[in-house]
Amino acid sequence: MKSWVKTTLAVFISIIVIILIGGAIFYNMLNSSLPEYSGEINISGIDNNIEIYRDSVAIPYIIAQTENDAAFALGYVHAQERLFTMDIARRAGAGKLSEIFGEKTIPFDKMFLTVGIKRNLIKNYAKSNRNNIKLLKAYSRGVNFFIKNAGGKLPIEFSVLGYEPEEWRPIHSLIIMRMMAWELNIGWWTDFAYTELIQKVGVEKAKEILPAYPKDAPVIIPKGIANLPKINNSFVRVEKQFRKFLGLRGTHIGSNSWVVDGSMSESGKPIIANDTHLAFSAPDKWFAAVIKAGNLDAAGFTLPGIPGIVIGKNKSIAWAMTNIMADDADFYSEKIDSSGKKYFYDGKWFNLKIIKDTINVRNSTPVVNVTKITRNGPIISDIHPLSFLYKNEPETFSPISMHWLGSEFSDELNAIYNVNKAKNFYQFKKALNDFGVPGQNFIYGDKKGNIGYVFAADLPLRKFYDASYIIDGTRSKYSWKGILSRNKIPYLLNPPNHFIASANNKTLKNFKYYISNLWEPSSRIDRITQLLKSKKKHSLEDFKNYQMDFVSPYAKEITGHLLSAFSNIKVVDDNLRKTLSLFKQWDFNFNKYSQTPLIYAAFFKTLIINIYEDEMGEELLNDFVFIANVPYRSIQQILNEDDNSWYDNINTPKLETKNYIIRKSLTDALDYLENKLGKKMDYWQWGNLHQVTFKHIFSGKLKMLDNLVNIGPFEIGGDGTTIFNTEYSFAKSIEEYPRFRHDEFENILGPAMRFIYDFAKPEQFLMVLTTGQSGQVLSDHYRDMTSLWLNGKYVKVRTDTTSIFKNNKLLKFIKQN
Repeated sequence: MKSWVKTTLAVFISIIVIILIGGAIFYNMLNSSLPEYSGEINISGIDNNIEIYRDSVAIPYIIAQTENDAAFALGYVHAQERLFTMDIARRAGAGKLSEIFGEKTIPFDKMFLTVGIKRNLIKNYAKSNRNNIKLLKAYSRGVNFFIKNAGGKLPIEFSVLGYEPEEWRPIHSLIIMRMMAWELNIGWWTDFAYTELIQKVGVEKAKEILPAYPKDAPVIIPKGIANLPKINNSFVRVEKQFRKFLGLRGTHIGSNSWVVDGSMSESGKPIIANDTHLAFSAPDKWFAAVIKAGNLDAAGFTLPGIPGIVIGKNKSIAWAMTNIMADDADFYSEKIDSSGKKYFYDGKWFNLKIIKDTINVRNSTPVVNVTKITRNGPIISDIHPLSFLYKNEPETFSPISMHWLGSEFSDELNAIYNVNKAKNFYQFKKALNDFGVPGQNFIYGDKKGNIGYVFAADLPLRKFYDASYIIDGTRSKYSWKGILSRNKIPYLLNPPNHFIASANNKTLKNFKYYISNLWEPSSRIDRITQLLKSKKKHSLEDFKNYQMDFVSPYAKEITGHLLSAFSNIKVVDDNLRKTLSLFKQWDFNFNKYSQTPLIYAAFFKTLIINIYEDEMGEELLNDFVFIANVPYRSIQQILNEDDNSWYDNINTPKLETKNYIIRKSLTDALDYLENKLGKKMDYWQWGNLHQVTFKHIFSGKLKMLDNLVNIGPFEIGGDGTTIFNTEYSFAKSIEEYPRFRHDEFENILGPAMRFIYDFAKPEQFLMVLTTGQSGQVLSDHYRDMTSLWLNGKYVKVRTDTTSIFKNNKLLKFIKQN
């Protein structure tokens, strides 16, 4: 054998050996980090012995004698399964990501230091309920006990990134709660896009496409918006990048929830259902738990990092949540003097409050972040996105400040605690007075047969109707005048139609105070209402089927306009003729095996481009469609008008009409599909392009690693207007982070959990997550619920002690004196 062949072979074998050894080491590291579910642990500092049972899907059943011990145990099990995601969330909110990720996350740290999540929580900490501070401390002790005693069992992500988690403190749990509010805070996304739109095309032209809900709610645009200085939207770009970085993709951030009373259920008792729509990730956002401690007996869904059942049931009541879609932030165009130290307000100059924070950056020098604060809030326009977004240096713009409800004091933890212990509707309603942000619709049922609804949100008192735009910050007339008293907001108890449903639709009719203009299209609530009215009695099986429903009333309406545009039109193209035949036969079910949903989705995207892009340009269009409900509602509104100036393409000499643009959009869509999938329509099934992958934060770095940490892809039905919400983005992705380069129809958001509870069976409920309970990638419980979730199956959780003690693993904490 020639020497060069021997050398090459030796090198090749050496590489293989290194890879195998490295893989074995990595595999062993992963295995060694898996949590222990059984055994005994001696510990001082707890009140009494604590028992934690685990069932076959790793749901913990915490049995303690005191609430503090229960909080300790929940902290411990959260840390066992989800410590890394908890740590990343608290770091993000505190502006400390760059300590582990380096320079690329500096803009995110600057953003959250400027917004001041941690700063404001510290300022308001003393206002928190004293009992809940004790619970937070006990919860923190549980997290820290795991961190201190984990040894080599810390999640593998810490080893890969080369750091160890710092001690958990009560403020970190409050940061986690505010970060959830931040994720659900979509009310301000349109402020920039709408203002830019008005500045580009004028007020009258913009009013033709700005969504109004309902038609009789006028679009009242504050005077002078078109004359404000050119706005700086770099803050929006940084926030988009942050969401991509953490996997917070998708903007149909809402939920479905409904409850029927006993007269409409086969069991004769209320049945309640909930599925929360959040960005998909691995692991799932939610973590199921059962907690029994003294007179606290609650079960359902927790958020790792927070002590308490957020959605679920206790011995007397059950509750569910959907996002109100409240507009809880305003942006103000400010006037700053040449020194950069004063701002102009009501004809006078005032000193800016200036705060300096140091950002420690891994493998680089620290960075000082300077926050300037006016009466309206911190100036956020000095935050610039990563340099890859800019070909040249950013322009100079007018300073913009932000006033967000999340910067004010509200005690959501106290609300959750008291809801967990509520025994009737009035205790439930009273508890929710403390729930300020993110605004939530709470659906209610109880063992006595009552059903109800509570609007749980702080609403800023504004002197103007619509806060969907950037506002003049130099005048006090546009500043908030306090928070609306809750006794001015209606509630609902035992309505005459015997059911209550919510799907992020408009909450209150003819309400004199401004809530939002970002309601979801009525498609989901229309379909839920249709199903609940379709029969006299409903069962658990019915509710399961409803949560898996893929029928879109919205698509039915749009398809009507499409078919009308082709009436009396001679069609010669074979695929176009087949397409129209499919649309005529379509039942508006987004079945993954059907061709019609894919053709419809491609048509809808090209319709958006053909209507808006010539006037807006690509960049503004991308911002306009970023919140998915905006183009959905705008297109619906436009198509109900035969004459709208946006139908016309300003770049062509002819005058395009509604029907012409519809026909062109369909032919453009067919061209796209023929180029992508071939001319044979047999291969155009919706599931070929509409797929879901639950992605880990390490996704996109290496294909081999993706196969280990990601879950999917899976073909899936539905779209953003079906009860089973499977949103895909209309906006183009920014390509900096490979794991978030999405295909055009990739499903990026949907039901992160499902929950069904029948009061006729008080000691059990049905639930499922997208992935599993564990965040440990080699755990049996990292992905063991995914198949159930995809196929409409559920885990039955039994909450009686007899079932808990039977065939479940036991981890016991034994008190040491």
